[in-house]
Amino acid sequence: MKSGGRFRFPLEAVLKVRTLREEQAQLTLAKAQNQLARSRQALSDTLNLMAGTLERMKESTSLHASEYQLVLRYLDHLKMAREGWRDQVGRDETVVTEKMQALQKCHQERRLLENLRQKKYAEFRRELMKFLENQTEALVVTRWARS
Repeated sequence: MKSGGRFRFPLEAVLKVRTLREEQAQLTLAKAQNQLARSRQALSDTLNLMAGTLERMKESTSLHASEYQLVLRYLDHLKMAREGWRDQVGRDETVVTEKMQALQKCHQERRLLENLRQKKYAEFRRELMKFLENQTEALVVTRWARS
């Protein structure tokens, strides 16, 4: 070992790639979570519209037949939209779960490489300390032998 040797981890490039993949997985998960939140909000808005329409129907005492049919069609439309949003929320939840699992996998891979790097660095430090200790002993013995 040379004096003043530098630590070099042979898998440093792989560790950087894993770190970038983990960051990309985090961004993808955030996008999926945002989409899920938008779908849930749309479902909530649809449910609120249905509740408001039903409440107005109950309050209204004099609805003509054509108005009644129009309101019923609107409610049918809202029911279909509600079912569509429920399906969309289910799909979005599945996507979020998949993205979460992918992120966990990326995180585990990165942590494994970081742990390996830390072990290699600790080994390097031990070897460096042994080398410096031997150099110091040799210097002391040389000085003592001259005296």
